[in-house]
Amino acid sequence: MLIFVADVHLRPGNAKDAEVFIHWLKDAEQQASDIYILGDLFDYWFTGVRDEAGDVLAALVSDRIHLIPGNRDFLLVNARAGGVHILKEEVVITSPTSTRLLLAHGHTLTRGDYGFKVLHALGWPVLRLLDRCLRGDLKEHLARFLVRSSATVRTPRAVIDSGISRSRGVDTTVCGHLHRGLMSSELIVLPAFFDTGQWLVWDGRGPRITGGAQHPFGES
Repeated sequence: MLIFVADVHLRPGNAKDAEVFIHWLKDAEQQASDIYILGDLFDYWFTGVRDEAGDVLAALVSDRIHLIPGNRDFLLVNARAGGVHILKEEVVITSPTSTRLLLAHGHTLTRGDYGFKVLHALGWPVLRLLDRCLRGDLKEHLARFLVRSSATVRTPRAVIDSGISRSRGVDTTVCGHLHRGLMSSELIVLPAFFDTGQWLVWDGRGPRITGGAQHPFGES
């Protein structure tokens, strides 16, 4: 069995949210052969908040837990988190039903959204460099800016076409990012865990959305 979850949006330093997620993760580990966290595990990330998220990072240390950075926490690639299995933005795996799956957060798959595409292609490499050398307060301001700039993913303008699977040479694409669920044979978009408590299970019977505790981290 594989388990996929997306858009957890943990706030570094929020011990209650971290405790809820770690409890879920430990329970998922008992059921799944592999767990894939499909981006935006953290609501924001920059070098310097590692100590505030140490318990979460420790819980991620497993050969069976795989983390794809999202548009909110793409700077995780700079994190010195030994043992945490951080993947590329897009990876291909095979499901228990022998389906070829493209896994991604989703920010690399949207149609249109050209402003973000420019930021992703040209700005993110610069931001990764700045993250290594700026003062902590400046990096926090930068993180807040990136959070604001990603707000458009909640609007209908951000669309991922089912044809993305054919163009990437896979059977099905599994992602998050849009904060609204969708399931078809070619495209599965996970609901955001932080406000639905839902995740995707894929076993020998195929894929299904499960969970559903509303507002697992509260409504604040």
